[in-house]
Amino acid sequence: MASTHVVAASGDEPAVIQTLRFCKSNWYILLPLILLIRFLYYRYSSPLRHYPGPFLASGSPADAYPRQEARKVKPMVAAATSSASPPTNSPSPPPLAAREVLAAGKGFHKTDFYAVFPPPENPDIFTETRESVHAVKKRYASHAYSMSAMQQLSGCIEATERLLVEKLEGVASAGAGDGKGKGGVVDLGDYLHYFAFDVLGEVAFSRKFGFLDAGADLEGAIKTIDAMQWYDGIVGQIPEWDWVFRRNPLWKLVPGLDPARFLITRMAREEMEKRKRVGEKEVESGRKDLLSQLMAAHEKAPGQFGEGDVFAVAHGAIFAGSDSTASTMQSFCHFVLSHEQVHARLKEEIDEAWQGGRLSAMPQWNEVQALPYFQACLKEAMRLRPAVGLNITRLTPPGGAEIDGQQIPGGVRIALNAWVLHRNEEVFGPDAKVYNPERWLEDAEKAKAMERCMFQFGGGSHLCIGKNLALLEMNKLLPLLFRDFEMELVNPGKELKYHSTFFVVQSGLEVRLKRKEVS
Repeated sequence: MASTHVVAASGDEPAVIQTLRFCKSNWYILLPLILLIRFLYYRYSSPLRHYPGPFLASGSPADAYPRQEARKVKPMVAAATSSASPPTNSPSPPPLAAREVLAAGKGFHKTDFYAVFPPPENPDIFTETRESVHAVKKRYASHAYSMSAMQQLSGCIEATERLLVEKLEGVASAGAGDGKGKGGVVDLGDYLHYFAFDVLGEVAFSRKFGFLDAGADLEGAIKTIDAMQWYDGIVGQIPEWDWVFRRNPLWKLVPGLDPARFLITRMAREEMEKRKRVGEKEVESGRKDLLSQLMAAHEKAPGQFGEGDVFAVAHGAIFAGSDSTASTMQSFCHFVLSHEQVHARLKEEIDEAWQGGRLSAMPQWNEVQALPYFQACLKEAMRLRPAVGLNITRLTPPGGAEIDGQQIPGGVRIALNAWVLHRNEEVFGPDAKVYNPERWLEDAEKAKAMERCMFQFGGGSHLCIGKNLALLEMNKLLPLLFRDFEMELVNPGKELKYHSTFFVVQSGLEVRLKRKEVS
């Protein structure tokens, strides 16, 4: 009787239970079959199937990680298409169409790629995806980042410039004493990175991080940011993974992985707490640094710009402004030193301005704007090797959109990549892959047209809020270095090593320095 009862019960099982049992027993066959069917469906039935691109990207997000790795060699090779989950992939549009995608009010919103960037519980201006909230945060923070506010903090930059020159003089003097008179050798890229970090510490918190004093990466802060950008760039392609890793509360239990222990985070919180405790927004010197201005904005509208926003914006300035500015300055120096005629013409312009009294001992913003060849060299460096190497993605409006004559369905991720856009031959000429500062000086109207197609700081309402600080740093420091030092590459013809996480991280800028007699 018992045996008969079991058989009957088995036969009476609902179909759903029987199906689940079958799936459990045959999962190793069904799972690959489902993935294959899914891939083939997206590959041959997606409305985006006619766009060219890598084979894996046509039917899955599996292409995302290898493409990140490929950028270690050539970021622009892997950047032409989005790596989003199908069926929402679309190639990068041409520059003029990209302007339309980024323009305010066009309905192209940020994707969930940005949700991975910290702090996820309180997005800063870069990571905020809600357009209305982004507009409010930017409105309260924009004055602190205006060029007039940045220029008031020029003293912070100049103090750090003097320290950098002092350190480089030490290198040059050590080389001069070797009996050969060739000057000293230094990895200039490292010192430009230390400079960018220390400037941000002074501008944001009126505190030196101490990288230049130490001549080293303190507490591995630079490597930590690089690792975090690597994580953001990869996991941002498939944001669901973030819940397994960084947003998983268990990770905080692992020593060294709690972000609150990180040098930059720790210093930002210390400064906020100290100023709240003493009831003063400004530092003792009365300097209105970035944090003091953000705290003042919070006091005016605490309900719209909270303490979390103050921390997120000030903290984000360090993360976004250090790698990007350092990378651009490395590109500038390497390109100029790699092209003898460019180097000679740039030195001539800077020396003439100095000897003619048109350039101060500490170069000022307005003075450097009157150096057209320097400006051309800087624009060309930002064009050919923009600091951001990863795709910036936007979602098409729900009703779809026409981009460059193509009708794109709603909800599609559009990938914008400056490494691709800045090499467009229709805009920048047949030599678009070549470093050629003269292109910016040949025709004023053409230069304006090219300027409209530059995306090194993003575009539209999401233009990088730290743009003014980055430009101020570079315009003050780079002419100073080329005026005060004779520089040459230790290994002429050798490319910098670079890989793209979110920013393009570079290394290998070894330079021989000699101090010039500047009178």
